[in-house]
Amino acid sequence: MWTSSKRMRARPSHAFILLHALSAVSTVVDLDDCGAACSAEDDLQMDSLNLLQFRTALLREIGTKNLAELRMDRSSSDGQGMQGAAGEWGLNLSAMNTSIVPGDDFYNYISGTWLATTDIPSDETSWSSFSMLGKKVEEQVHGLLTSAPPDSPIGTMYASFMDEATVDALGASPLKPAFEKVQAIEDAAGFAEYVGATNFGFGSSPFSLYIDADSKNPNWNVVHLDQSGLGLPSRDYYLQAEFAGLKAAYGELIVKTLDLAGWPDAQAAGASVLSLEERIANASWARTRLRDAEKTYNKMQPKDLPTLAPGFEWGAFMRGAGGIPEDATLIASAYGAGGDGIVGIARVLGDADLSALKAWAAWHVARGASNYLSKPFVDLRFDFYGRRLAGQEEPSPRWKRAVSATNSFVGDLVGKEFVSKYFPDSAKQRMDELTALLKRAFAARIKKVAWMTDETKGKALEKLRSFTFRVGGPKKYKTFEGLELKADDLFGNVARSIAWEWRFDLKKLGKTVDKDYWGMGPQVVNAFFDPTQNTCTFLAAILQPPFFSADADMAVNFGGIGAVIGHEMTHGFDDQGRRYDAEGKLHDWWTEKDAEEFDQRAKAYGEQFSKFTHGLPDGLRIKPELTMGENIADLGGLTIAYDAYHLWLKDHDYTPEEPFLMPNSDGLEGDRRFFASWDQVWRAKYKTGALQMRLLTDPHSPGPARGIIPVQNTDAWYAAYDVTEGQTLYLDAGERVHIW
Repeated sequence: MWTSSKRMRARPSHAFILLHALSAVSTVVDLDDCGAACSAEDDLQMDSLNLLQFRTALLREIGTKNLAELRMDRSSSDGQGMQGAAGEWGLNLSAMNTSIVPGDDFYNYISGTWLATTDIPSDETSWSSFSMLGKKVEEQVHGLLTSAPPDSPIGTMYASFMDEATVDALGASPLKPAFEKVQAIEDAAGFAEYVGATNFGFGSSPFSLYIDADSKNPNWNVVHLDQSGLGLPSRDYYLQAEFAGLKAAYGELIVKTLDLAGWPDAQAAGASVLSLEERIANASWARTRLRDAEKTYNKMQPKDLPTLAPGFEWGAFMRGAGGIPEDATLIASAYGAGGDGIVGIARVLGDADLSALKAWAAWHVARGASNYLSKPFVDLRFDFYGRRLAGQEEPSPRWKRAVSATNSFVGDLVGKEFVSKYFPDSAKQRMDELTALLKRAFAARIKKVAWMTDETKGKALEKLRSFTFRVGGPKKYKTFEGLELKADDLFGNVARSIAWEWRFDLKKLGKTVDKDYWGMGPQVVNAFFDPTQNTCTFLAAILQPPFFSADADMAVNFGGIGAVIGHEMTHGFDDQGRRYDAEGKLHDWWTEKDAEEFDQRAKAYGEQFSKFTHGLPDGLRIKPELTMGENIADLGGLTIAYDAYHLWLKDHDYTPEEPFLMPNSDGLEGDRRFFASWDQVWRAKYKTGALQMRLLTDPHSPGPARGIIPVQNTDAWYAAYDVTEGQTLYLDAGERVHIW
């Protein structure tokens, strides 16, 4: 995928970009750095909210510019706006450092000047091509919100966030009813029922619940259960010595927040919360284990949990969550014979003192609500999650956080307006043409895979034929009928929105999957693949530069949106997506020999990422076990798009206009533009803390690796840029990995 919230989504819905808003807290995440110019203090708060946060990850006539316009663009680009991101014809030529030999450092050849002259904005933790597009979309959405009728749901939600005076005047008082409920907990059953009920409002649970398709019966919605319960981005922050300072600072945050909120004996309470979370972290599965589609499919019923995972009052938990039937179908994710994951966390909770459990519950109410409380709460949260953890220098302006909140809580209504204003019908028509071409190119590649048997090829082609493409916005938008919103009640609006969303989800339990709802708003800069539906979805917001532009050279467009399309299709055949069949069922359809060969090739490809150091601080490395699906999708997306581009060339008269990247006497200028377009998409700079967090939590590799490693394994790149033996990036033909 290109994007957990409190309710971590375990099903592998893959996406092209990763919304960094979710990247720091998510188990399953989706394509880039940022889908809406998000910032750390906004992003991390999503961990404590409902799955709603997760759901809230072009085309006109093709043309080219004349030489004078191109040169004007090169001199006027500022490197930070959208013109700097894509240029008039699709490539930001002023970003390049042409003194560098492409075969020695392709990333800096394409983006070296930009990297040397661009500063990360003070309210961001990274800056990239995605961030620049996200900023544009954020401003578009802001315009929709400020012009919306004041009494409309989106107008009211936005206004309530912007009413800072009312929020500040309330201080900690909105927390009082929740704290009273926590204080009233008398036993383990009361705690379990309380955390189950946090699905309806602020707070958190040691276990996440959500309603989604059954991977082995993909037309049917069932209950999913997974591990949760941590306030730091991953278990590593509790268990690794290098994070001891951050863990201590997190403990100080707990104490200060509880004290500000009026919780008694905050010092002792904070210490007990941190100790409890350390034990939960020690029992939790690593993120790499959570990627395995088979190991995370454990079918049972709620009534089985007291026997399978003793120590926690499961009946009370399900009752608090809205009365989930004890005979409902339930898929447990982090569950197995090892005694960790759900089993281990249940045991930890069973051994914990009630006072520690209550303090933990109070902390997570305050943590989840802090961005919707008075300035002292907001500042405390930012100082740790933004400044200390991710390196963000200052909070985002309030209007940006208001946009983020409105997108999160009534996002479908925002998305419907966004599509109406910014996504013309012609866009879908052109995307239909492109997706058909990419699908044709992928089918041709499958037929030519030398290492695969005809039996597996036949089933792979059958699966590819089943793929459908969704573009722009969904057929159905949530109406939020019955949701009460008040212009002077931000805290209440958020709490009621969370409750509305959970009730909406509960209504799906035991019913057929409604494929007309997409689960992510079209105003999110993202694209994603759903393996249970075999659908590739391209949201309206991503169909802009640097991915696609009506003014861009077509070679550039294929290196941009073409590679996005290919990326999402390849997710159906990556290390986990390949386990789903043509009907979207989790089912092994590979011959044993072909599966072994695939795994060997994937392992060899992963080793290239584990050794990659370009742009990474000393000691930091990519975990290929975490990023494998996205790595494979990048390689597949690039190669499929390249083939589709050459299919397009057969039917079109294409002559690239000057200025050329290199002399065009060899006729390879189009190929050069294609690969340059791919690389400029991954142009990015990171704060060290944010990058470290990404490497631990994000299933997407950092930008430099995504820009370099796929081209190193693509033969056509060597010819396009005359990359020869002895140059730094050169790989012998036998070292290049070809999967699809």
